[in-house]
Amino acid sequence: MKFSWPDKSVVSQGAFEVVKKLRKAGFETYIAGGAVRDALLKRKIQDIDIATAALPAQVKKLFAKTIPTGEKHGTITVRLNDTNYEVTTFRSESAYEGHRRPKAVKFIASGEKDAQRRDFTINALFFDLQAGEIIDYAEGINDLKRRQIRLVGNPDARLKEDALRLARAVRFATILNFKLEREARGAIERNAKLITKISAERVKQELDKIIMSDKPSVGIGLLDVVGLLKYILPELKACQDVTQPSDTHSEGDVYAHSLLALENSPQDADLPTRYAILFHDVGKPQTRSVKNGKIIFYGHNETGAEIAKKICKRLKFSGAESDKIAWLVKNHMVLFEIDKMKLSTRRKWALTPYFADLLRLNTADSAAGLRPSGKAFNNSKILKLGQAALKEIKLTPSLSKPIVSGNDVMKILKIKPGPQVGKILKHLEEKKLANKIKTKDEALKYLKRKRNYFLKVRSTT
Repeated sequence: MKFSWPDKSVVSQGAFEVVKKLRKAGFETYIAGGAVRDALLKRKIQDIDIATAALPAQVKKLFAKTIPTGEKHGTITVRLNDTNYEVTTFRSESAYEGHRRPKAVKFIASGEKDAQRRDFTINALFFDLQAGEIIDYAEGINDLKRRQIRLVGNPDARLKEDALRLARAVRFATILNFKLEREARGAIERNAKLITKISAERVKQELDKIIMSDKPSVGIGLLDVVGLLKYILPELKACQDVTQPSDTHSEGDVYAHSLLALENSPQDADLPTRYAILFHDVGKPQTRSVKNGKIIFYGHNETGAEIAKKICKRLKFSGAESDKIAWLVKNHMVLFEIDKMKLSTRRKWALTPYFADLLRLNTADSAAGLRPSGKAFNNSKILKLGQAALKEIKLTPSLSKPIVSGNDVMKILKIKPGPQVGKILKHLEEKKLANKIKTKDEALKYLKRKRNYFLKVRSTT
């Protein structure tokens, strides 16, 4: 099939240089895999991989800057114009070990046989730059037209070779808005448990891409439909059939609410915030009770934060990601009381590092809380007050800085270092945030005026 490469970026031009140099040296060479798929779909092309008949040693000899990324398996990274290109020798593979990698590979000269060992038909496409043609050994173009994910060859065999393909299939279906071809879906359902053989880090990488996609709830739902969710996120699976009050959650059970919230994630919500949105009610199954005929979830936020920490630990989230997710889950109910807060309390919350993300979570949570009429909870007042507090903090830098130092307190009150100094500083910060003390000079005068009070308090503690 004749094809004109649509991308004119520096990345593509560099890939063409690599291909031309290998071709000139006499090696059959193509642009391969995902870049070809994305070019055909008119998607943004980011990484470009190259497949060649050249052996790794021959690739290293041809290019000045190379990295032996996976030389044992035929991959050499060529660095050209500040861009990395993975150049992989055509290969066939032996039996896999650990449901992840082949025990050995055999370098071959045939692009057609190389295509047969790839995962999905839409990733087994080659672009022949010299001929300006797409080479399609696995009928991937037809699957692109049908908008479906199909495995190359025997689907069960492909999945048992590398069980990460179970999650990758769902990820591609999600980000491309494709369906799973019937045989591929059946094979995933039959082999779903094999995902437990894959390292948590690799599973998380696939999950991250689903979470950050345009339709993350579709991806999570598909993980559930094919039987993967119960192995990857059993805590979320446990939210199914956990009923909620119909007057505030006509959208359905806790699981339905969680997915609807994720679907309503603000566009600028980062990865940890999106995870917090998905996990914000994960504590409800353990805390659900009925009191006077009313369903309640007392303490579900604290319980949820602990569960979120366990999920993050199991899936190898970074410490920073885990801390942020747990904090957001624990405090996701706070903003529903923001209109009742004292000025000082509202400002204290606005000064916390994740307050803007807490607003994003509240927006998603509110959009997923449907009343019997089908309308979502209106959080416009919460947003207005929260955004006003953030703006005030930004425009008044002094609000985020201590109004006096511990040395100031000790000097004026003539006291030694100790816990009481911290308590006095906290008292002064409360006064500052309540607009009762606005400057350092006012704070120092207040200390002098209240000296006997502070000393009396100190003497009784």
